[in-house]
Formats: sequence, C-alpha cells, structure tokens
Amino acid sequence: MNQASDFWDVLAPYHATIENNYFDLASLRRIVHELREPVLVVGAGQGLIVAELLKMGFHCDGVDFSSEMIRYAKLRRGLSLIQADAKALPMKNGAYQTIIYATGVVDFIGDEAEIKLILGEATRVVRPTGNIFVAFYRASAAVENLLTELGLLHNHILLQREALGINRLNSFQTLEWVAKKAGVGYFGAAVLLMRMTLFSTLREKMTAMKMKKIFRQMNDASSLIESAPEKLPYRNETEVRKLFDRLGVPLNQLTALRSCIIVRA
Repeated sequence: MNQASDFWDVLAPYHATIENNYFDLASLRRIVHELREPVLVVGAGQGLIVAELLKMGFHCDGVDFSSEMIRYAKLRRGLSLIQADAKALPMKNGAYQTIIYATGVVDFIGDEAEIKLILGEATRVVRPTGNIFVAFYRASAAVENLLTELGLLHNHILLQREALGINRLNSFQTLEWVAKKAGVGYFGAAVLLMRMTLFSTLREKMTAMKMKKIFRQMNDASSLIESAPEKLPYRNETEVRKLFDRLGVPLNQLTALRSCIIVRA
C-alpha cells in the first residue's frame, strides 16, 4: 500500500508548474479578511500560501506530510516548513488563531473517521476564538460531465490513477481511449472532447497542458501514476455539507469558488 505522501514526493520536482491551483492565491484573497494571526497552513506543499501570507505581514507557519515538498519549499522559497501528520500536529493547544487546510488534505481522504481525527486536531490547536478553513478541490461542470461519461467519476468517487494516465496519451490515443471508455465512435468521442474544451475553465485547460508537459519531462511517468491514490472522493457543495453534518462539525460558512470550495468550521 502506498504511503499518503508517496504521490507528493514523486510530484515534488515538478510541482512548481501546477501549484497555484484549486486553493490558490486568488482563493486566499477571497478569505484573507477573515484571517487572524498566527496562521497555520496544513498541506502547505512548497509554501505558496505560506509565502504569500508572510508577504502580507501575517505570522504564518506551514506543515506538510511530504519530506520532498518540504525540501523544495526550502530550496525554492527559503521556508522552513514542519513535517507532520495532520492527525498528530506537533503544536501546543491553542497555538494558532487561524488554521487553513489546503486542498490535497481533507478533500483527498475518503475515511471519515480519519477526517474527524484531523479536524479534532484543528480544534485542539486553534484558539477558542479562532477559525478553521477547509478547502476542497472542484472541477467545472464540463469536466465533471466528461469524467462521468467516461466512468471515471461515479457516486462521488474519482478514479484518480486512471484519470492521471490520460496525460501519457497523444491526441489520437486520447480520442481512441475516450471512444472506448464512453462506448461511442470517434466522432462521438471528438464531440465529448470538444464540449469539454469549450466549456471548461481557462485554468483547467492550462492545468491539463501543464500536466502533459510534466509527464513528458518525467523519466518514469508510471511512478507518478502508481504512487497516486487509486480513488479519491469528489465532493460537490451538497456532499461537503453532508460530510460536515455526518461528522457533527458545525459548518459556519461555505464559499463555492470556481476552483475550490472553502468551508469555515
């Protein structure tokens, strides 16, 4: 079984290309007026959000489970992030006024008992008057529809490993693969791809191009696919609300942005 950090360790040398995605700098600006220092960013990656908050004048720390992400945060930004499991943060009770869970943490976890442990740690580490923000990755309706047509998204589960494999295909191979998965001819497959291209966001188009570039650069692209979770939960706004209800965690505010959903708990 893969360790939770394996995928991020393999992706780390290429992560700079796609790091401003999902919970990105634009998303941060939408909630910055609600942040009070000190701030802790969990799932800090290579420090994009931490560096931005420091630039804004916040006292901010970051933790990540991936040793490679932490190493690159130091190399690229001179940041000393803390390696830690979100279920066992090495911080004192009430150490922070704001905790931010970036995308790639709670939203990547299907086991709700594990999520409850993580949010329990947040409750311990945040001050009684503080705020906890949890980000969930989000796709446009066009991408959701295509993933559903291809059988990669079903019952709010995304077949992540299979979806990543598309990045290894050239244009004709992609057309052939889509036709087979959707059970249509080449013309039907072309229509599905065209519809997705027309109605997906510019960010999604750029990310798709960048991912293909990453796969071309890798000496062993299969290592990234094999290290990825086979499946990921995919939670839209309704599913996010249901999750917090099942966990018994009050959901004080939900902000649905184009690239992510942000909950203030």
